[in-house]
Amino acid sequence: MMPDSDSSSLSTTSATTTTVSSSPTYLTGEKDDPLLPSPSEICRIFHDGQATWANILSMVDDFPPGRWPTTSLDPYITLMDVPGLPTKLPRGKKIYGRPLWRVPRLETAPTHTEDTDKDWDPELVHGRRVDFNLETESPLHCRLSLEAASHLLFDSTETADSIAVLTLCWSYILSVRLLEMQGQQVKYTLHRLWPQPGESDKPGLVRLDGASPALVRWLCAVLSPELGWSGSGKGLPPWAASLQEHLVIETSEPVPDSPSPPSSTEATELLLEFCRLFNLETEGNQNKQWDQLAPCRAGFFAALALPFYRFMGLRPQLPFPRLTCPDGSRFNDTSGTSIRGYLRDLRYFMTLSLHPLSLGSTLWSVFWQPDIDCNLVSPWLAAVLDILEPAIKAKNLEKLLKAFALRRPRVALWWLALALLGDLSILDWIRRYATTCTEKYGYGSLSPPDPMFSAWTGTKQSFLDQEITACYMEPSDQIPWADILRRRFDFNLQGSGPMLLSWRPFGCVAKRSVEPDLWPYLETKRAHQYQSFLWYSMTKRGFRTSDPGFRRNTGRSIEVARDDLTRLSPGRECHENHHSINLEPSKTSTLRMMSFLVEDATGSRHWSNAAMSEQSRQHPWLRGWEGLATMEVECRGSAEAIEGVKAPSWFLGEWIRGEHDGGDQAQGEGGLVTA
Repeated sequence: MMPDSDSSSLSTTSATTTTVSSSPTYLTGEKDDPLLPSPSEICRIFHDGQATWANILSMVDDFPPGRWPTTSLDPYITLMDVPGLPTKLPRGKKIYGRPLWRVPRLETAPTHTEDTDKDWDPELVHGRRVDFNLETESPLHCRLSLEAASHLLFDSTETADSIAVLTLCWSYILSVRLLEMQGQQVKYTLHRLWPQPGESDKPGLVRLDGASPALVRWLCAVLSPELGWSGSGKGLPPWAASLQEHLVIETSEPVPDSPSPPSSTEATELLLEFCRLFNLETEGNQNKQWDQLAPCRAGFFAALALPFYRFMGLRPQLPFPRLTCPDGSRFNDTSGTSIRGYLRDLRYFMTLSLHPLSLGSTLWSVFWQPDIDCNLVSPWLAAVLDILEPAIKAKNLEKLLKAFALRRPRVALWWLALALLGDLSILDWIRRYATTCTEKYGYGSLSPPDPMFSAWTGTKQSFLDQEITACYMEPSDQIPWADILRRRFDFNLQGSGPMLLSWRPFGCVAKRSVEPDLWPYLETKRAHQYQSFLWYSMTKRGFRTSDPGFRRNTGRSIEVARDDLTRLSPGRECHENHHSINLEPSKTSTLRMMSFLVEDATGSRHWSNAAMSEQSRQHPWLRGWEGLATMEVECRGSAEAIEGVKAPSWFLGEWIRGEHDGGDQAQGEGGLVTA
């Protein structure tokens, strides 16, 4: 811990100051306490947080309305090593997968030269099972409103007038691509809108003079309040959506019916025709300083967020469309390049969109600071909220999202996607998270980090993603708990307990007090590395396929989108303050750290693993804590295709392959045992 000073504790949830409360709901610093931070630390972190985020907001003012930090609107910055959804999918509600990690193997083992050993690498270990939902029962209903939050993001009416239609078009393209990968047929249903002749001034007008019959028929199905298309199976893809209100589609000529709806490729071309018809940009205007959000790209982002909205019970709210064909066109032949590129790489974007839990972990990493200890989370988040509250209160979405983009562009992209769908309760999430570390009452928090998703997107979310910078050779070496827990995590890649903690553990312990199993690993800087992702299904015609990720699959480089995680200091000494900082974020994070500390590399939970004195165990924060009474138990289905927490030892591997006592089982890839 840092040296103490005479500064008292402080806190804020607004600009109003109050006297320090003795209430247990507020964080009060203590000197030389094993868990509580000192008053000077609380003061320092609070003011550092204010300085850091105030500086970010000051940079936002350099961007004109409608202009965004360069590269921050490029969806490809999020792909990195994301695996693509398999091109051929089973028909079913779920598909499963496991990340493959390379973990240093430091035990001495005989070297084998037999041909049967060539495909076996004892350092490759599969991680926890990840479930992806491929089916839902009903479409997500989108409400149209003249006061939709999307209006707060646009400096012109072009995007606001078109985003409802564009979002539903992308919803169809994503959904139909999934059905095609499953081998399903797509058909029009009996539900549709009927084009009207003449002119109307009603809200929700789409005038399609000059459009092809195929485009008119498609939009009549896509924009219908009752879903105008379906697959040949029972359920619907997770992106399926419909509008609650009836739109008015006008055409000057009658439109012949079309027997079959477009494929995903054909629908993309119809989308481009729609953009040409209304002079809607698809590329955006970009220079070295700023970028502009094109309407078609905005619709793509919004559609990718539909599964997350469904998962969290959010309600999409979009502006009423009002589209009439202008004279002339500035839409050139190359303008469809990026849109066709999105279609070509759609299965990578689908993977990210289909796992809301991991997406949630990314969202809250926008506030994560790598050098903030667990017990100092409260003053850091209190400072963040103090600076952002005026923008939140004013519903200044553009200012908030630009600040996020300057700090963490890969994360801000998903905040933008959520905002485009228009549910303003995400602003309340920010307030609630900053004071409780949970975003929505009655829901488990999405804030725990996901090392797999971090590797996929190149966005660090926790201390587990930080590099190990030191080796510890002597028994007397003092080792930071953060390094010890990183090593323990390598032994528990299939568990979820360690991933509950994102903020840095505090304190050190002598190497002699650490379980001997970890000693060889503490003496090297080698750490686990992400390798690939194994897709598999549990259907009768089950399959397995490995995917190394976007960059290795395509050979394409990703535009660099650098995070700005610099922590600034106001450059002045802390003095006594009279704010009140909520206790819960610091206490919650510290107790998560304790749950991690008491579990050793083998999974045994005991106080001795935390190297805490008997007196420290009586700490007020630990009263009633049941950390030792719970054990992480994995749920394994009887049909689960993959088993084993880590690769077998060299002797067990030989025995499995039948080299001892006539064993007749075969060793599967990556240390997995298969019958």
